[in-house]
Amino acid sequence: MLLPRLDWRWAAVRMIAHAALALAGVTITASGIEHISRRNAILAFNHSSYMDALVLAAGLPGEPAFVAKKELAGQVFAGPFLRRLGTLFVERYDVTGSVSDAEILTKAARQERILVFFPEGTFTRRPGLSAFYLGAFKVAVDANLPVLPGIIRGTRSMLRGDQWFPRWTPVTIEIGAPIVPSGTDFESALRLRDAARQAILARCGEPDLGEMVKPTRPEAES
Repeated sequence: MLLPRLDWRWAAVRMIAHAALALAGVTITASGIEHISRRNAILAFNHSSYMDALVLAAGLPGEPAFVAKKELAGQVFAGPFLRRLGTLFVERYDVTGSVSDAEILTKAARQERILVFFPEGTFTRRPGLSAFYLGAFKVAVDANLPVLPGIIRGTRSMLRGDQWFPRWTPVTIEIGAPIVPSGTDFESALRLRDAARQAILARCGEPDLGEMVKPTRPEAES
């Protein structure tokens, strides 16, 4: 937290994450990292464990900006720590309902930031891929950026919901090929979300837990 530059802080965090995983005997195999060819990118990952953020901190290049719920910003330690790492906080999981949050994320996406979303919003002990909120994909459409579907495997077994002691298990990170928005309208965001979710579902090795979250059209909001 005291290091003056963001890249230095991320280098330190990456080293700590690698050391922590090594002490736990966890090996990470990453593939598709070459798809992150530019600094400005939007990555959407499945979410199954508290360990997902640690694994991505160790495996992703550069200084990724995680998108987190705003409640974390007010926590005594986590808030300042995450802010120093460039975390972006949003009021709720579906940022299409918050104009200010959407503008902040879109601006960051256009400023050579790697934005990392967990579009399920949360995770449960039950295996499976939950519905995706629309926020990440609306930002991608507004910023005219492709979405890279990301698949994390192994973290659910390593640390399940409601547990605090990790178990040894191999972990893999896979970055899929970029999915380009088909347009700039609301329907394009829906298509982008559906395509990204299908790509993740096909590779995550877990069942489909249900239908998509039904979004509210921006023009219908007060």
